[in-house]
Amino acid sequence: MQDGGKNMLQFPYPNGKHANYAHDVSEQLHSYNRLIRQGRISECIDLLEDMERKGLLDMDKVYHARFFNVCKSQKAIKEAFRFFKLVPNPTLSTFNMLMSVCASSKDSEGAFQVLRLVQEAGLKADCKLYTTLITTCAKSGKVDAMFEVFHEMVNAGIEPNVHTYGALIDGCAKAGQVAKAFGAYGIMRSKNVKPDRVVFNALITACGQSGAVDRAFDVLAEMNAEVHPVDPDHITIGALMKACANAGQVDRAREVYKMIHKYNIKGTPEVYTIAINCCSQTGDWEFACSVYDDMTKKGVIPDEVFLSALIDFAGHAGKVEAAFEILQEAKNQGISVGIISYSSLMGACSNAKNWQKALELYEHMKSIKLKPTVSTMNALITALCDGDQLPKTMEVLSDMKSLGLCPNTITYSILLVACERKDDVEVGLMLLSQAKEDGVIPNLVMFKCIIGMCSRRYEKARTLNEHVLSFNSGRPQIENKWTSLALMVYREAIVAGTIPTVEVVSKVLGCLQLPYNADIRERLVENLGVSADALKRSNLCSLIDGFGEYDPRAFSLLEEAASFGIVPCVSFKEIPVVVDARKLEIHTAKGRNYPM
Repeated sequence: MQDGGKNMLQFPYPNGKHANYAHDVSEQLHSYNRLIRQGRISECIDLLEDMERKGLLDMDKVYHARFFNVCKSQKAIKEAFRFFKLVPNPTLSTFNMLMSVCASSKDSEGAFQVLRLVQEAGLKADCKLYTTLITTCAKSGKVDAMFEVFHEMVNAGIEPNVHTYGALIDGCAKAGQVAKAFGAYGIMRSKNVKPDRVVFNALITACGQSGAVDRAFDVLAEMNAEVHPVDPDHITIGALMKACANAGQVDRAREVYKMIHKYNIKGTPEVYTIAINCCSQTGDWEFACSVYDDMTKKGVIPDEVFLSALIDFAGHAGKVEAAFEILQEAKNQGISVGIISYSSLMGACSNAKNWQKALELYEHMKSIKLKPTVSTMNALITALCDGDQLPKTMEVLSDMKSLGLCPNTITYSILLVACERKDDVEVGLMLLSQAKEDGVIPNLVMFKCIIGMCSRRYEKARTLNEHVLSFNSGRPQIENKWTSLALMVYREAIVAGTIPTVEVVSKVLGCLQLPYNADIRERLVENLGVSADALKRSNLCSLIDGFGEYDPRAFSLLEEAASFGIVPCVSFKEIPVVVDARKLEIHTAKGRNYPM
């Protein structure tokens, strides 16, 4: 932007004309007001700063609170500070508005900067500003900083009020520090500051997060014991139910829910959602329905979170038809239903292992042009896999990519488990390759499925006496494509940083087990270069049967597994060598006997 009348910043009027700021300040302010109504705060600042450079800005004609409120809603810290710099003589009220923007953005660094600006301006921070600073620290999870501000406030001679203590206790509750929460509450009581419902609710929340359910009910008793009893509200009820649920006391949570009727609390969808989530632990569908009925009678319109919770509950309770009815009823009532509810419904179909309903829902979503999420598609894929519909599942995987959705580790894990169940190694290998192309890092489940299928195929080849053994190196070594593939996949898992389980190690060892064949035993004896009579030769074969059953690579594999702590380490320096193989998988246990 340039002064001197050339290339000056201009803003359009509603009528399409342009304002030249050097001549018409009122029109510029008109443009500012239009921009602020539209929430275009960055352009507002550009306009005001340009007016400032031209000496045309009178900040007394600009409504400060309105701008800061828009900044709060947009969490626009940078623009709030730019606006503040244009205020010639900021008052403590101006600083408080700027501090509130920092609090809404959880920007503790910005909040402390505001405090420094107050001090540099020669003003004394008031209780409101300190309290907002404490709130900002609380939202940022900085409990120690929160108490440092509190002590600075007290040392400055500013008396904390109930909102200050409420902010302290709420910050402790969010951080799960129940002892500090009650410490702040104790200080509050010692200063004869009367607690309000917000303080009590914060204490109950802190108790719930730490599992101190009995202490939470003690707080409820204190509310009732006040000179002027403080009745619980929907936040109190919700916090108490959460405390009970976290402690596994579902029946107690249901008793708490009854307080909604006792105190004639209408509440919000959130408290009813909490009730649904609590009773989901016991699968009490009748109670869930009664909660929905209560909500309807009280005129509380369900939100998507509540509908999602109720539909999910229905799915776990095996009430798939009821789940569909809930969604349809919500739509009939004009309630906005989006992907959250549809995803829960797909999850319900998946939990009920009803792939037909899941597919029907998917087709409906396509018909209304509702784009699914990856988790929605994963639920559909799970339902199809459980229904032995692997070919259809592959079509859905293709659909995901056409919709611009990226299959994740869960997607490919579900598919590979289905492949192993059908023993379709070709599709499994294709999926493993495709996962890598999609940038998905294979996990243990995926590696285990491939190794499991290789293990079964090698076992079959070995049992049928197919050619799987070679003596080309002078020592017996397995030469089989399934063994090679299993070892390759296992090595890939190790390189990727995946720690295999003892079951996986055992399956790989199974791919290294030598065939049970008398001719092979004779060949092993010959390779040892031992000449013996028939009796001794028989004993030697018996020895080989006990200790020479695996490809030599098995020992290094076991050594590596021992270094990962998957199997116990064995010392060969002590005699006798003792190995407790009772808890090991069959091939791992046998492999522990392999000689050095």
